[in-house]
Amino acid sequence: MAMYAYIAGTTNDDINDKGSIACQIDFLKQTNVDYDAYYVDTFTGVSRARFQLQKLLMIVKPGDMIDVMDVSNMMSNIRELSCLLYYLEDLQITIYSDNVELDVYSIRDQFTIAMMCRAEKLTMMQHSFNRKKMCHLKHQINVRRNKGNKQITQKDYEVYKMLMNSDYKTTQQATGLSRSTLYRLKKRIQKRK
Repeated sequence: MAMYAYIAGTTNDDINDKGSIACQIDFLKQTNVDYDAYYVDTFTGVSRARFQLQKLLMIVKPGDMIDVMDVSNMMSNIRELSCLLYYLEDLQITIYSDNVELDVYSIRDQFTIAMMCRAEKLTMMQHSFNRKKMCHLKHQINVRRNKGNKQITQKDYEVYKMLMNSDYKTTQQATGLSRSTLYRLKKRIQKRK
């Protein structure tokens, strides 16, 4: 029976950051266990590859133990972790985490429930996001459709008559409207006629 330590995290040296390698090594050293080997996967940028974990899985034998600070460090998402836990159960590998021995079956059940809850939450969040986005898009479409159908007021007709009797510069000075606003008003009134 062999005892292995697996660590996965960032190169951040902060011992208080649970995602850092330094924190996880410190945690495993406090257990005072003599490990046969340490396997460390370092995350850089967006890369979350776990090559050392793959090496570890190739050498473990039935009855071996893997010590990790947090079981979720073993994979990047719950679906992959659940598959890994099924695989470890078939190999009869025991996982130690948070100073408590957990057999793979209990971990797998916990993570299967967590996976279903998280998937449900993510699905609900996605539906909510999609619903809000759809409402926003419908509103934008309605705004664009109704932009050309604005009600023309009596004041708009007065500005239009002033524009027809003089030039843009004079109308701009008299009304305080920009040239582009006057142009759009002119086109909108001409479409109505």
